[in-house]
Amino acid sequence: MKKSTIAVIAILVVLAIGVAVLAVLNSQNAEEKKQQLADEYLYIHVGGVEYKITLEEFLSFEQQEFEANYKKNNLAPESRTFAGVPFAEILRAKGIAPAGFGSAVFAAADSYAQALSMADALDEENCFIVYDDGADGPFRMILPKDQFSQRWVKLLTDITLK
Repeated sequence: MKKSTIAVIAILVVLAIGVAVLAVLNSQNAEEKKQQLADEYLYIHVGGVEYKITLEEFLSFEQQEFEANYKKNNLAPESRTFAGVPFAEILRAKGIAPAGFGSAVFAAADSYAQALSMADALDEENCFIVYDDGADGPFRMILPKDQFSQRWVKLLTDITLK
């Protein structure tokens, strides 16, 4: 066998092992996120500290009603009323000082994530966390000023300040 053939086989074996390891790690993470959705809590990660917010704690916050355009595929946006908590209020309640951070990343159980500048994330008229007891829940990040709801995050499980 030629050296180049052996090298190709060795590379393919290493790649196959890498894919297998990543698949196992991903399935473990998917199960953790599925359980997190079922148990209805989310995390805020700040530096090396993790703050857990349970549904009970979230519902203890004063909910504010607001209007936002909700757009589904191939349909015109429709105005809906939501009730939620400004993200800035949640940070204050947890004693988290956002100074020194440039962005907040809102991540979903399905690995979708949306990064906002800290100024946008702290805008109390535009960045809300809502409880959604439907199929897209339990938590969702909504930006009422996002005309087409393109940057919203459903299945919200983690928020990381960076």
